[in-house]
Amino acid sequence: MNPDPHAIGLDSPAAFACPQGSPASAVGAALAAIGLTGPRPVLILVGGAANLDAKVAVRLCPLFRDLVPVLDRLGAAVIDGGTHFGVMALMGEARQQASGRFPLIGMAPRGRVAFPYPGTTTPENSRPVPELDPAPYRSAWQDRQEPRVALDPHHSHFLLVPGECWGDESPWLMAVAERLAIGRATLMLVAGGGEITRRDILHRLRQSGRILALAGSGGTAEALVAWRRGKGPLPVDDQAGFAPALVEVLDLMEAPGQLPRLVAQALAC
Repeated sequence: MNPDPHAIGLDSPAAFACPQGSPASAVGAALAAIGLTGPRPVLILVGGAANLDAKVAVRLCPLFRDLVPVLDRLGAAVIDGGTHFGVMALMGEARQQASGRFPLIGMAPRGRVAFPYPGTTTPENSRPVPELDPAPYRSAWQDRQEPRVALDPHHSHFLLVPGECWGDESPWLMAVAERLAIGRATLMLVAGGGEITRRDILHRLRQSGRILALAGSGGTAEALVAWRRGKGPLPVDDQAGFAPALVEVLDLMEAPGQLPRLVAQALAC
């Protein structure tokens, strides 16, 4: 069952699930609830949100549009943070403009996003939003001073996971990618980013997963590029001897024409 899309500013219906518990125990049921199965290749998109440089965003727009037919052809899924900012909004817009069909799955801590209040009803059947018990969330949602963030209107699926802080979704991103791929290829694409992107990268490296970092996109991506090139420290808290070969670098100025090819190669197996 889906909440009313217009209640959260969505242009068209999207599939929602609000899992409880841990990623290890809940990810399978959550994906089944939104009608997604594997195996399929998966692109994990992380990076700049509200802090994404405007000049970088201008360069990313056509790059993401060029990725859409590649992702459709491969039958891939894309996972990101799902909010209406930065790289996530750009990917949603690219999918919409290019009439993409691939699942674009937004994942965020439900305590940080604008979402129908737990226990509210949907107009089509007047039943409560599923899997949400209002009691654990009411005081935190009402009392927190930091405003909740809008979801992107062009995503096709959402998993709103337990949590009140940005970064609580990071382990879920990786768990969903593994569950959807089921042995198919996965790739993390990093453009810009801050502290949450650092957490995402750390989870990815701990899985020995492949990463493609866009040089020239700023932020955490730039620090990761510097580490890959032997010019700086790894921008994560854990310095546990990760292999630099896991990270590939593509210069943003050279990305037109190159990014779709590299993504296709990485996800083809």
